[in-house]
Amino acid sequence: MDSVRDSAEHHFVEKVESLKADSAGWMAFRFGLSARREATDFLKGDGLDTLQKIESARRQALSFFDSVRDRTRDIKEGTLWLFADNDVVLIARPANAAEKQNLLRQFRDLSTQNTAKSIPCEILPSDLYVLQKIADEKLLSARRMDAYAAMADSPRVRSIATRRKRRGDPLVLIVEDDRFTASYTASILSRNYDLVHARTGEEAIIAHIEHAPDAVFLDIHLPGLSGHEVLQAIRKTDPHAFVVMLSVDSEKTGVLSASERGAGGFLKKPVSKDRLLAAVAKSPFIRRSGNVDLCERETTTP
Repeated sequence: MDSVRDSAEHHFVEKVESLKADSAGWMAFRFGLSARREATDFLKGDGLDTLQKIESARRQALSFFDSVRDRTRDIKEGTLWLFADNDVVLIARPANAAEKQNLLRQFRDLSTQNTAKSIPCEILPSDLYVLQKIADEKLLSARRMDAYAAMADSPRVRSIATRRKRRGDPLVLIVEDDRFTASYTASILSRNYDLVHARTGEEAIIAHIEHAPDAVFLDIHLPGLSGHEVLQAIRKTDPHAFVVMLSVDSEKTGVLSASERGAGGFLKKPVSKDRLLAAVAKSPFIRRSGNVDLCERETTTP
């Protein structure tokens, strides 16, 4: 039995791909340790608190991973993965009926241990599409853990305001998974601003901490963490951040939720050039840089 902890997500992608050519007799088991925490649990508290939560969750996952490995070490053909989000997945091909029954018993026993009793554990169907979906989920969740780790990097977080102030040219972060909207927005803003583009909520958190943007255009509906969750994370690490929410709908609850979380504005898609430029001009950091005159002139250009 092989066990993988480093770059487990990428190793798992390759394994799932190989099963397309030979899936007979393989069994898959998933232990969802990540379900112990809500998606936003790591967003609560300060940087040290977030770091402690990450380390505590990892220690528990490592202990469970070692337990699974010890119980299945006699299986010759199989791999055990520990993912960044702390989920554990086992894919094995029992050599005979007795080994298969033993594997099923071990799975049931592990699923009812005190360390795992509160998490969903299931035998995955043989349909490879399910495994492919898990592979995609794990790649995304690995980025989420990277985002949480970035939030826990207190020196980097504390330097956001200083780095933004010292930068010469204003920079705008566009968080949008729709290619057309991202391209359209970039074509308007690129004349006067440096741009950074993120396609998922997880990428957005990392990009914001890394680049300390002067303004953020944040789509509400994103793969992975939602725009509202990303806004919460941004405001947590950068309380003065200027964030404008984007959405194809303008339901009152969504607007109110964005406002309550500290959004500086809300734009309904599709967004006109004038509204986009007027929104970015409201950023106090861009006004401070003197670039607001440029965008105001842009809105009056025929």
